[in-house]
Amino acid sequence: MVFTFGKYKVDIDVDRTRQFYKNASLISEGCSCGGCRNYERAVGKLPVQVTDFFNAIGIDMRKACEVYVNCGNSDGTLFYGGFYHVCGTVLNGISAWIPTNATISHWEQERTFRVVNEFNVSFQSECDMLEQEFPLPVIQLEISANVPWVLSEKNVYLI
Repeated sequence: MVFTFGKYKVDIDVDRTRQFYKNASLISEGCSCGGCRNYERAVGKLPVQVTDFFNAIGIDMRKACEVYVNCGNSDGTLFYGGFYHVCGTVLNGISAWIPTNATISHWEQERTFRVVNEFNVSFQSECDMLEQEFPLPVIQLEISANVPWVLSEKNVYLI
């Protein structure tokens, strides 16, 4: 199914993507740090537009390939990055990751698709940490998002 998200046009096999995520592991099964556990639980607190976006393309948000906390924000949210894999191809659009040199890249927010304020995504053909059993062809969906802290424990990411 072909989707257009801002400047991105992607052809996604939603059924094959959904089937993979049905059997994939939760983030907390691979990492028990507070940032990963919080992201997994905070998914249920995100705006419906975000969860609808991920559901439409077959992704269970609680099962990211990789998420990481970049920093804590003064409002108590955390600024996350991370990525998911999607069965499909990028037909149009350029990754938000811009190479600075052979080993360093920077995130160009203007190249992203804003799902909602504070939650942006980018698509790219290059994939990192691809799960062995992921169906081909595959693309990577990168995220850049401010996410609330929902755990009852102290948020150690705030200074």
